[in-house]
Amino acid sequence: MKLTFERKLPIILFFVFLMMAAVGFVFYQNTVSMQEAIEWEKKSQGVIFYLENTMAVSLDAEAEVRAFVTTGNGTYVDLYNKAKTRANGNMTELRTLIGDDATQIEELHKLELILGNFWEVTGQKIDRRKQLGPEARDIDVSIRDTRSLLDAIRASTDTMKNREAESLRSKGRSLENGLYWTVWILIVTSLAGAASLGVANFMVWHEGRKRAAAEDKLRETNRDLEKTVDRRTDELRRVNESLIQAAAEKEKLLRNETKAREEVEIANRLRDEFMASVSHELRTPLNSILGWARMMKSGSLDDRQSAKAVKTIIKNSETQNRLIEDLLDVARIISGKVQIETVEIDLSDIVGHAYESTLPSAEAKSITMRMNDNVGPGVAFVQGDRGRMEQIFTNLLTNAVKFTPEGGNVEIDISPDGKDAEVSVRDSGVGISAEFLPLVFERFRQEIGNEKNNGGLGLGLAIVRNLVELHGGTVSAHSEGEDKGAVFIVRLPLAKQQPTEAV
Repeated sequence: MKLTFERKLPIILFFVFLMMAAVGFVFYQNTVSMQEAIEWEKKSQGVIFYLENTMAVSLDAEAEVRAFVTTGNGTYVDLYNKAKTRANGNMTELRTLIGDDATQIEELHKLELILGNFWEVTGQKIDRRKQLGPEARDIDVSIRDTRSLLDAIRASTDTMKNREAESLRSKGRSLENGLYWTVWILIVTSLAGAASLGVANFMVWHEGRKRAAAEDKLRETNRDLEKTVDRRTDELRRVNESLIQAAAEKEKLLRNETKAREEVEIANRLRDEFMASVSHELRTPLNSILGWARMMKSGSLDDRQSAKAVKTIIKNSETQNRLIEDLLDVARIISGKVQIETVEIDLSDIVGHAYESTLPSAEAKSITMRMNDNVGPGVAFVQGDRGRMEQIFTNLLTNAVKFTPEGGNVEIDISPDGKDAEVSVRDSGVGISAEFLPLVFERFRQEIGNEKNNGGLGLGLAIVRNLVELHGGTVSAHSEGEDKGAVFIVRLPLAKQQPTEAV
């Protein structure tokens, strides 16, 4: 079967790749061999150096011994000891460098024995000189001579140096032989690779000419196809744009439907919660009124109990009246029918009235209330409806007392702040959770299910916000969390001109 260009070219390129891989492998092997030779030479040079140094140290030591025997100067003993230490260090280095070379290890062991005898003899000479003093001139006669030991040391070190030199020459010959064959392998593979690349280039050139002719024909056909594709692409783009637009409209309708459904579900839930809350809040005082009224009608109460019944009926009637008023206020706010009669009002006076009206409720729970007026009466005036203004601060103080446990604290501060007056109501009550804080001014909102919920329709703060905004002010709530109290801050614009007498 005849091979096509697509089959021939990969085979040739694969052959070239094999040649290149062979060259790389040879280079790698040669590099490894060179590195091994360098390491071996470093090791051999180190062995020769320490052997020569050992011989030199031994000669120095022998000279120091003779000088000490002759002069008795202790300095020569110190030099002798240093020479001995250096010789021992040389032996340690030689053991490390020789490694597992059995022949050299045997010779090194022999050298160590000779050195041991040498240090023993020289040490005896030093000791004898120290014992006999200057009279020990015949010490070389009475103690074994060191010259024969030095000759033995020289012979042993020469033997080891010759072996290392021979090993270096052997390694050099092996390296030269490897380099010789490496060069020939590189020549052969380079020629083979060049020939293969030449064949591949010729095949590519020949095939290129054939394909160029075919491409000219294809180019003409391609132009016709491009025109057809452009026309169909334009048609598909228009269809796709209409589909995308339809999908976007469908997605928008789906989102609107989902949002509307969620809003309806929220509204239904809030309505159910509100109706249940209204029913409960209105029925609670009414049940108490009916219960005490029936007991009074039956005539079973004495004077003290009757007085208590009347007091309870009045209190619950006021509670129910306040709930109804809150509902009516919310209805007016929603319908936009809240009437505001604007006059200039002394803010300290308004807050003081709210403070006085709330004080009995606080005292009933042993709550400490404190008012800090940092502006004083007759100084901070605002434009507003007196009754609605008093309702704002009464609601805030009532709310603070309501949610503060017995023995707690409620504090109200009045402070100027540029062109505004700032009134803050701070309590040590149950606090507001981070989840509920953004909803605290919403109508009919309370932390339903919270064990700290103290009842009510959740209208007081909603009324406060709407009345404050009708007066051109702002109200905000702050709390660090549950059981950490809360702060409500009302900011109202000061009147441009201050009257001479408070309203």
